[in-house]
Amino acid sequence: MPARLFIFTGRFGSGKTEASANFAVQLAQGRYPTAQGWGDIPGSFDPQPILIDVDIVTPYFRCRELVEVMRPFHVRVISPAAVSRYLDTPAITPEILGAIEQEQKLVVLDAGGDPQGARALGQYSPYIDKQEHQGYFLVNPFRPFTDSVEKVRRGIEQIEHTSRLRVNALVSNPHLMDETTPEVILTGHRKVERIAEATGLPIALLCVEGKQVEAVRAHMDSTPILPIKRFFDLGWTD
Repeated sequence: MPARLFIFTGRFGSGKTEASANFAVQLAQGRYPTAQGWGDIPGSFDPQPILIDVDIVTPYFRCRELVEVMRPFHVRVISPAAVSRYLDTPAITPEILGAIEQEQKLVVLDAGGDPQGARALGQYSPYIDKQEHQGYFLVNPFRPFTDSVEKVRRGIEQIEHTSRLRVNALVSNPHLMDETTPEVILTGHRKVERIAEATGLPIALLCVEGKQVEAVRAHMDSTPILPIKRFFDLGWTD
């Protein structure tokens, strides 16, 4: 069965909020990730995806802003109630649970990578486990928390232990913000490939900012490229 829940996790600064938002946009455009690249969305799924913000650790983006940003792209956004963002373990919300349990819906979850955020995700693990899902861990090899095999392993183990969910694949996100070039991306991606080999996890996606996509694609094999549009330009990404 194809996955319909896609969980994006990663350490602070990994870029998971941008990646999850852009991934939801690709789903809304009818593109579905496969091992060979992007394919068509399986016919049993509703083509309008839901983006769920369960990251209570870094609430830099107000839910209302995220809703408005994603509306033109036909992506529905759900986020915990404002008061829940300041609780160590926020209560399970009916709206989020309902989205997770709707078998025809494609759902993207933006989850925190630190213990507090992983605990928030863990509240939903019994329900997520009943659905076909993919757990992604973002790796930017130029960031201090994910610049080595040991640090990536430690981050994944922490998330899996606290959230009670498995990480199935890595998402390669090599960039240096405005200093990123195709050469930077390719050099960083090769490092992520070595990390993937050491951890035994496949690379599901390679994140590339839109203007760099064609230059990078010429040097890539079958790894699906996730074009990145900066929705939240704060000088860093989470």
